[in-house]
Amino acid sequence: MKQPPAPTQLQTETPLLTRSQLKKWLAVSDMWIRMRLDDPEFVDHCVIDIATRGSSQRKLRFPARAVADYLGIPDYATPQLAIAA
Repeated sequence: MKQPPAPTQLQTETPLLTRSQLKKWLAVSDMWIRMRLDDPEFVDHCVIDIATRGSSQRKLRFPARAVADYLGIPDYATPQLAIAA
């Protein structure tokens, strides 16, 4: 007899936030983000450029968990992305 399929388990993964999403989540201004982008430590920990290799444009994304860790924001306040396992 066939077993019923196991219920789908949800795992959480940290989303990559756009600049606009980061501003909305943290309730900060463009100036705040520009100042952080001038901070090498913030950039090393919290910025990923997903632009195509060799592209002259930057497509910056901010991993929510890395930003939260850097700023001391607790996990429960970090945006989560639920994905089916």
